[in-house]
Amino acid sequence: MAEQEIPEEPQSSSVPWTVGDVVKGVGVVIGSAVLIAFGLIIGTILLLGPATFLELGTEDVMGLFDLLASEGVLQQWLILMLAAMVVGEGAMPLSAWLFSAFKYRCGWRALGFRSFNVRKSLILAAVIVLVGLLIGFLWDVLLTSLGMDPPSAVPPEITQTGLGLAIVAILAVVVAPVAEETFFRGFILAGIGKRFGYAWGIVISALLFSVAHLQLGSFLPIFALGLLLAWLYVRTGSIWPCIFTHFAYNSIAMVFMV
Repeated sequence: MAEQEIPEEPQSSSVPWTVGDVVKGVGVVIGSAVLIAFGLIIGTILLLGPATFLELGTEDVMGLFDLLASEGVLQQWLILMLAAMVVGEGAMPLSAWLFSAFKYRCGWRALGFRSFNVRKSLILAAVIVLVGLLIGFLWDVLLTSLGMDPPSAVPPEITQTGLGLAIVAILAVVVAPVAEETFFRGFILAGIGKRFGYAWGIVISALLFSVAHLQLGSFLPIFALGLLLAWLYVRTGSIWPCIFTHFAYNSIAMVFMV
């Protein structure tokens, strides 16, 4: 990327979509998530058979894994889950594109795919990764001191198999950084920021980012990470540093998890 100075905020004139478009985009993603969850349930029933599925009788992930393994369909289910998650993540950039680049013929550049100052962005990215990891560590320490178990981003049973670990790596390290940064920062933050100011764009996009992860026990650390990534986007004017930072954070977090 070119070493050039850029405005500290995305150009409002390059953001033609409205808050209404943002709401529609969020609605499409929520609708897609519901349909995908329903499809995953149906797929699980088809793999196990209705009678066997009803025997599960527990919400514990290990119980489901044991049943899938005993029926010899665990690998097929993991592949099904990978496909479902990829489609779910893919709905984010697709929705962002439909209600921005496609609707207004403004191109991907409007979503933040612009050149940036490499040196400055790398420094900011390193700081954000370190701060984000520190916040997560302190949060776990706080929960432990209160006698609570620190939440896990991924059920540990999934990473006990090579295929499960590979699926988590693909989703967390490759798919999520591109899909989520495009949607939450490039689309939501910019759309809300244009109408209400970038302070509100940062807060709301970070809030939605945290809610989307469906991890109540990690809501605050994820919200803090969302704030940092949103600030990085506003500071650099490009989505690329956010994608790289998200990639680095998830990669390091996954090493600790494993």
